Amino acid sequence: MSKKQSLLRTAAAIIQQDGIQQLSMERLANRAGITKGGVLYHFESKSNLLRQMNEMAIAEFEARINQHLTEGPYPFTRAYALATLDYMKTDDAGLTAVFISSQEDKLSGKLWADASLRWDEQFAADGGDPDRVLELRLLCDGFWFALTYDYSDSFKDRAARIIREKCDALAKGTS
Repeated sequence: MSKKQSLLRTAAAIIQQDGIQQLSMERLANRAGITKGGVLYHFESKSNLLRQMNEMAIAEFEARINQHLTEGPYPFTRAYALATLDYMKTDDAGLTAVFISSQEDKLSGKLWADASLRWDEQFAADGGDPDRVLELRLLCDGFWFALTYDYSDSFKDRAARIIREKCDALAKGTS
């Protein structure tokens, strides 16, 4: 992992643990064990840091989607759902923290809006019943909420089971 990626992950951890209001270039430098100048070498401003965090999170999520793409009905929808579930198995707070940060930074919010439009096209390209696609997507979006706000493990386990069942039903062409 590069120093820049490490700083992005450290910034995400600060947001996740302490809140977005606590993220500053100084605090990031202290937590990362480098000088503020070292942070500014990689990120010219907090806004630039937030934008790059969001870019990294979107790229990582899209890479996970691509890893889950398989043949069969609704390939993108199922891959999107399975990529979402990947975050349940990891201690990486990055993506959920980035969701929080995107609400604070308009440029970051636009990155997510643009990604969502790309995903809309891919969901539509899956064909089939658009209501079934929307149903699974909304389940996944709710799952992100549960991850972001640290719902109980039993809640997340039940939600993950339902998402997996919906994926299996799409793959088999059943309801």
